[in-house]
Amino acid sequence: MSDRRRQQGVSLLEVLVAFAILGLCLGVLLQVFSGGLRNTALAEDYTQAALYAESILAAVGGEAPLAPGEDLGRVNDKFAWRIRIAPYVDELLPQDSPAVLYWVTVEVFWQGVVSNRSVVLETLRLAPLPEGALG
Repeated sequence: MSDRRRQQGVSLLEVLVAFAILGLCLGVLLQVFSGGLRNTALAEDYTQAALYAESILAAVGGEAPLAPGEDLGRVNDKFAWRIRIAPYVDELLPQDSPAVLYWVTVEVFWQGVVSNRSVVLETLRLAPLPEGALG
């Protein structure tokens, strides 16, 4: 009869081991979920920055002048942008062309949790030669 009483309950040591295993598993799960949330927030920032960069790039040559130089600005409290426009030089392009190519670079940057982040888009844009440049 004494053997039956010993096997009826769970010892304190078994309960402590079970709680330790449960604590470790919950800690690992919490780290996995928090890492996923951080990555989601970072992906959202990159998506917003890419959309802003595409919008700014689309305005170059229309709303914004297509001329060599650099310009800076802010989108909001979080994102800022920089445009660099430079003539594109290539030996294969004809010298007597009635148009000029410009290398356009748009960078949207922001302060991330750990470091500065940025998205850079680059393209070539064709523009007519300025008046009197053919000459």
